[in-house]
Amino acid sequence: MSATNTTAAQPLLEMIAADERTLLRTGEVARELLALHADLALTGVRLKYGGEIHLNASAPGDVRAWAGRLRSEVTEHAEDPGGRSVFQHTSTHAVIDGVRVYVWHCRILADAEAAAWRESGGRP
Repeated sequence: MSATNTTAAQPLLEMIAADERTLLRTGEVARELLALHADLALTGVRLKYGGEIHLNASAPGDVRAWAGRLRSEVTEHAEDPGGRSVFQHTSTHAVIDGVRVYVWHCRILADAEAAAWRESGGRP
């Protein structure tokens, strides 16, 4: 690579370095969270671009337990994407040290629950 190309690439290299720092910090926060709340159930964790941690909870109650620890609100909603299944989503989110943390759970309603949900017009 010539000196001219290296100079032109410098802003791009700085962008890469900034993303690396963000991902490193996101991983540090994720490790701290898991260590601090090791008693709370999870089935997965993913670090996302832009400083986000996505924690997959085992059940809706686990999302509520995380919300209590994170001092955040729980949201729940169901959706029917047009097939046979209706999905119930439970989630919470918080910002810790500048990192967005999402805890979520999704389950498919049993056929009877889905039918009742549809009959109610999508109301709980």
